[in-house]
Amino acid sequence: MKAALFYGGKDIRVGEVPTPKPGPGEVLVRVLAAGICGSDLHGYRDPSRAMGREVPYLSGHELAGVVAEVGEGVTNVQVGQRVGVEPGHLLGCGKCRYCLRGDYQLCPEIGIVNGKRVHSTGFAEYSLEKAHKVYPLPDHVVMEEAAILDVYACAVHALHLAPVTPVDYVAVQGAGPIGLTAAELFRYGGAKDVIILDVLDSSLEAAKKMGFTSLVNSAKVDPVEAVMDLTEGHGATVVVEAVGGNAPTFETDCKIVGRGGQILVIGMFAKPQSLDMRLLQRKEGMVHLAWSYGLWQGVPEFKIALDLLAAGKLRAADYITHTFPLDQIAEGFAAADNKAQSGAIKVVIKP
Repeated sequence: MKAALFYGGKDIRVGEVPTPKPGPGEVLVRVLAAGICGSDLHGYRDPSRAMGREVPYLSGHELAGVVAEVGEGVTNVQVGQRVGVEPGHLLGCGKCRYCLRGDYQLCPEIGIVNGKRVHSTGFAEYSLEKAHKVYPLPDHVVMEEAAILDVYACAVHALHLAPVTPVDYVAVQGAGPIGLTAAELFRYGGAKDVIILDVLDSSLEAAKKMGFTSLVNSAKVDPVEAVMDLTEGHGATVVVEAVGGNAPTFETDCKIVGRGGQILVIGMFAKPQSLDMRLLQRKEGMVHLAWSYGLWQGVPEFKIALDLLAAGKLRAADYITHTFPLDQIAEGFAAADNKAQSGAIKVVIKP
């Protein structure tokens, strides 16, 4: 099969690799759409952050497609069926205390099968997946939109970690896909207002098109003053940190969170952050770090995201600004990496 081969950093080549064969309980998915995640860009910008994988390696964990082949014992999907995929790196052992309580994202052996680390290969023509992580898609769900269900599942998890009421203000740092999906979910969850902060007008314009009105360009105005003005001087009940990387946003998070409020970190910082303990302690503020998603009251949060998308509750189409064929994946990564120039929100590869 044709696949993108990652040699570290910006060295991405397209070549041929063996097509995997599904074993018992496995499904071979013909990939039709795969999103470039912000975490993919970490390794793109810094080759040392390739998560310990030998090069060249295959990647791509936001994907959707059609079942091409099923292994022995698979009954939940059939060949030719359209499916969304919960990525392989979120496979838990199924036996530890965390898996048994539904928090498989916290499993010490997450993403390890028979002693070997596994990954989905969305940036290839085919991806081998466990059958129980493959979900049938209704016919009306667009494949490119289904490819970002992993992002929405993270947002569903965020809302479950920090439920809101009609009197709560939510401030979201970062108007990229992870921030905008979180903003959607907190709006859907009943927040009084969702304030979105970013330094790019193009990203804030995307938020405006999605119906958000409390928008702050942190490069042009004081973000702390702006949030205080928009929250009647109280600060945000929940601050969603969705930038991560090398962004200097955590200090602002601590300043804009209200008394008794919560900072929910869903973006992945690339370096340690400083924490003003005195400031947060006087507010009785809480910092909660989120990692992916799992089950909620016995239901996969990925499935919850899929059901919301299928019901027309989410606006996934508004995120997908760029699509590239697999042969042009290097151009796709360049566009995703330089949003200021490309205006990209979510870049989708179509193998």
